[in-house]
Amino acid sequence: MFHAGMLLNVVPNCLKSVLTNAPRKLQLVRAISEESIGRYCEGGYHPVRIGDVFNGGKYKVVSKLGYGACSTVWLACNLHTSRHVALKILTADFHGHQQNTFELDILKRFKAQTTRHPGSRHILGLRESFKHDGPNGRHLCLVFKAMGPDLSRYRRLFPESRIPMTLMKEISRQLLQALSYLHDVSRVIHTDIKPQNILLETSAINEMFDQAPSEVFLPEKQTSEHDFYVESTQVCSAEEDLAQPNNLSVRLADFGASNWFNQHLTEWIQPQMLRAPEVILGAEWNYKVDIWNLGLVLWEVCEGQILFDGCWTPTATYTAEAHLAQMTAILGDMPESLLTRSTKKGEYFDSRGSLLQPPTFPPCSLEQFSKVPDISDAERADYLGFIKSMIALDPAQRPDAKTLLDSKWLRQRE
Repeated sequence: MFHAGMLLNVVPNCLKSVLTNAPRKLQLVRAISEESIGRYCEGGYHPVRIGDVFNGGKYKVVSKLGYGACSTVWLACNLHTSRHVALKILTADFHGHQQNTFELDILKRFKAQTTRHPGSRHILGLRESFKHDGPNGRHLCLVFKAMGPDLSRYRRLFPESRIPMTLMKEISRQLLQALSYLHDVSRVIHTDIKPQNILLETSAINEMFDQAPSEVFLPEKQTSEHDFYVESTQVCSAEEDLAQPNNLSVRLADFGASNWFNQHLTEWIQPQMLRAPEVILGAEWNYKVDIWNLGLVLWEVCEGQILFDGCWTPTATYTAEAHLAQMTAILGDMPESLLTRSTKKGEYFDSRGSLLQPPTFPPCSLEQFSKVPDISDAERADYLGFIKSMIALDPAQRPDAKTLLDSKWLRQRE
């Protein structure tokens, strides 16, 4: 049975400190750094306040879950069912105006799919959509299942921010199933796979959002110059230890930057440090960019650190030159087959395929960087072979998701 009192006592204090590494302290004024306050203008964010209602009084805002460059996300109570959902409110200029997105069309395709595929369970699908008129314009609103913390928060529960291998194998399987569904069935390329877009759920989390009263999710009173500018918080049930979860499942979320196989919004895609070489070099790209993306994300949460930061020194800023130099230092020379079809080859490589800017990184290997503890040499070799295949510099050499599901590392079950 669900104990709301336990959730009320534990979640606001314990989870926020564990998942954000920011223990709550008593204070009168605390700076909040969330979405750009300057985007609360015509065409920008809709000012949402706790208690606001949407869609003809159907959804009542309870707390803030997160934000992005073009949206804010809120925990809301469906007043018809008393269950909680995630309400994503896009900026007024993001859908059908200066900026565009395939997000709604892609989500509608998922919803209309009749093909049964195990990966569909690992996609955060749309429940409904509606429009809302506010002071900054008309906003597209998307309703989703409420989920637990994202992978970037979840990993902080573990030493060195490394999720244990047993859990990572299951998470990897589920995410590859999700990609197989995207690529093989829906013909969609995500292009924005990162830990923040991978959300967790368990039976206890689902029960909490379905049965807990809204009062337990209400945020502490915050002092801010603007009453609509509040801190976001991810929550999970106080009735389970997420470091040792039962029935853990993940879902790939946020299709705001996604593309169709045969139609791209833009050619400049992916999070900066997770960007594939073909994108940096201005070559044509396809669904294999998602394989590269996921390979680097799995490395990051297994190892507790990113593989490529794109910086010449620890204090330097990101440059594409340093990013490419790091790739070649670890993965070898950039394939000629990629360079010959790259529109930006001359910016970074000479006619012989050598970097124009002499690299300062010595040749090395993934084996030298891998710090995963408590695994055998044989398993480490299988794990590294799995990652290497996903981040092959030549996109044609990267296996598709369905093939990767049959990899030796994932076939090993503890």
